[in-house]
Amino acid sequence: MSLNLGLVGCGGMGMRHAHGYIEMRKHFDSFTLSAVCDRHKAAANGVASAVEDATGHRPQVFTDYEAMLASGVHAVDIVTDTRMHHTFALQAFDAGVHILTEKPMALTMKACRLMRDVAEEKGLVLSIGEQYRRDPMNRLAKALLDAGAIGEPGFAMKVSVGGGSALMHDTGWRALKSRAGSIIIEQGVHEADLLIYFLGDIESLSAHTGLFAPVRTREGMTGQIAQFYSHRVEDAFANQETVEIDQEDTAIGILSFASGAIGQLTITNASIGYGAGINTIHGSAGTMQMPPTRTGVPPSIYLESAQEPLSQQQMLELVPDWELDEVTATFFGGTRRMGSYEVGFEAIDRILVAIEMKELASAIESNCRKVEVDAEVGMKALAVSYGILESGNSRQPVSLVDIMDGSVAEYQSEIDREAGI
Repeated sequence: MSLNLGLVGCGGMGMRHAHGYIEMRKHFDSFTLSAVCDRHKAAANGVASAVEDATGHRPQVFTDYEAMLASGVHAVDIVTDTRMHHTFALQAFDAGVHILTEKPMALTMKACRLMRDVAEEKGLVLSIGEQYRRDPMNRLAKALLDAGAIGEPGFAMKVSVGGGSALMHDTGWRALKSRAGSIIIEQGVHEADLLIYFLGDIESLSAHTGLFAPVRTREGMTGQIAQFYSHRVEDAFANQETVEIDQEDTAIGILSFASGAIGQLTITNASIGYGAGINTIHGSAGTMQMPPTRTGVPPSIYLESAQEPLSQQQMLELVPDWELDEVTATFFGGTRRMGSYEVGFEAIDRILVAIEMKELASAIESNCRKVEVDAEVGMKALAVSYGILESGNSRQPVSLVDIMDGSVAEYQSEIDREAGI
């Protein structure tokens, strides 16, 4: 019997999750998307229509979240701005409903702890939507690192320099600290989760941060994801050509891993006229250039004595026992081992969401309540982002344990007070 799934938040990411659900239904009937909810009825209807066109079933449309919870849903997929994640999760837990929530897990670490504690108390599933690690090429990279393909990892370089003068995703809430609107949080949790996935826990960090391009222009959505946002109803700065962002747009952090490895994590979307990127892990026997997520491009391994990087076949030979899990392989025609894939962005974007949804359903059905990106994993990634912001604010190194448990929270305290957390 299919479980009933409700989706709250019908903006651009909500539409992408709807397409993830559509993709899941091609292979698994674990969920029926029985309801969608957004305070803007037009946006909710847009998502409901997309689901109906693809599956023949139209979800109920709600503008009241409590009414949706009372409609018989077993789980809710939270795809709102970050400010509402913990509020909607706690309401769902009170109703005995399981949760999948988009990253970042919550508005602050305090909000994360509330979600974690209530989910544990109620015995309900709390899964965090972190898709990057689920990409088959990141799975391959992890297997290669664990197999010692580059020896003992010593340091990692993750540098993402881009941006310009445009508002991120042309989305108003991303301008606001009170709604976790910062590239250091939005993109930073992706990068932090991958670094932890590849290299293990981060113990401490030191960072410098700044706001260098506070005035941003509304230029509309562009690129591969623009199609998912055309139905969205903007609720912040909708009629303004320019907006002022109030949270740091640049961070340079130095990370210390429990393994003894070190890393540099640099993120900015304030670079005018030029962009650059580095994404590498360096070991005692070689270097791995990490795969660009959602492209199908594999990692590249450079060994000291080799003139060229290892071929895909050579990399696969280094991990003879590695294979994708059965669910992931299902979305790739049953292929369990691959050195690359040829799937367009739209397809891989929805496949990775579909995998998360299937995992959630399995955790509920089996009563095991175990998911890969649970509260602790989601909190560790967000703790890196907030650790960077806390360190930048205090100009002092910070311990990730102190960020996780709230011992260091000066930067977040204003956000917590405003949100009533």
